Amino acid sequence: MTHSFLHIRYCLWIPAIALLFLGGCDTNSGNAPVAADDKPIRPARMMALETPKDLASRRFSGRVEAGETTTLSFRVPGQIETLEVDVGDEVSGGDTLGKLDQRDFRLQVNETQSKLESVQATLEEARKNWERGKSLVESGAISDAEFDRMESAYEQARAKRNATQEALETARSAFDDTVLEAPFDGVINRRMAEPFEQVSPQRPVFSIDNIETVEIEVSIPERLMQFRNHLEDVHVYMPVLDNRRFDARVENVRLDVSPDTQAYPVRVAVDNPERELLPGMTAEVSFKASLTDTPWDDSFLVPVEAIFEKEDQPHVWVWDSDSGRVASRPVTTKSLEADSVRITGEINAGEQIIVAGAQHLQEDQKVRRLEGEVVQ
Repeated sequence: MTHSFLHIRYCLWIPAIALLFLGGCDTNSGNAPVAADDKPIRPARMMALETPKDLASRRFSGRVEAGETTTLSFRVPGQIETLEVDVGDEVSGGDTLGKLDQRDFRLQVNETQSKLESVQATLEEARKNWERGKSLVESGAISDAEFDRMESAYEQARAKRNATQEALETARSAFDDTVLEAPFDGVINRRMAEPFEQVSPQRPVFSIDNIETVEIEVSIPERLMQFRNHLEDVHVYMPVLDNRRFDARVENVRLDVSPDTQAYPVRVAVDNPERELLPGMTAEVSFKASLTDTPWDDSFLVPVEAIFEKEDQPHVWVWDSDSGRVASRPVTTKSLEADSVRITGEINAGEQIIVAGAQHLQEDQKVRRLEGEVVQ
């Protein structure tokens, strides 16, 4: 029996299945077989067969999240004078959200501006002396040493002018930074300071959500992850908006599977120019997988433990939920993928197959599904 299984299509060598089949051989040939109806109802793990086509008919639930969340703070220290917005307010990029007390900053700008005017006058005088000195040294009216002193005074005055200009730019920039502006259109989701508080640079004052684009994260069962690179025609349905449909796109597919659900996080994005979709709303996401140039249009990926051999051909047990009985179906193995086998045959999407203990069952035997053991 094991020997025949080794010659399945593509000559698959599956040690785990070989052991499985050995365990399924009749080691009690001297005993009369027990009728299926006389056997106790056996609990079993099952899985529902799914293909890429099932993606189009299934919706995955998630919640709307802001496409971008940013914490805003003043760049300079000072006392908050006013805060113009509160939680829930919609703002546009460039709107003023708050101001610091500007008196000290304005004074610094004015003082530096006055200083610049003074050093500009000194520089102009030093320049004139230097130009006059050039003529005098050429005619021999002054010595080279005297001219060098004029030239040095000119260079020092120019350096001081440049430094004062930079100081003025810094003072003006600090003054501008006393005003906190919205970096983009969005909604204020947190206010973390109040007027008259003394704040340091980078201390959070507001948190703002950008909802021009929103995102929804859903969990995709591991059996459908094989199609992750072929997802297209993504749509989001909003129950709170009369189940309206919105076009979406896949942002990313993470491979850090949840150990509790054996599902993978898939994040989709939706353009939201009218701001109808708000963070926290329940959403449902549907996908369609493009099967062009893929081998998956008629195949299913199942655990190796689901396969057993009957009459020199691989089979699976299909469970009828109405009668509670199992029936064997012949299948063809196409490829091995880790601890799973890709199969085709007389099986259909939506049917439930036994995925553990297949060798212990017999035709028409009654089986009950283990609660919580259906692999989605």
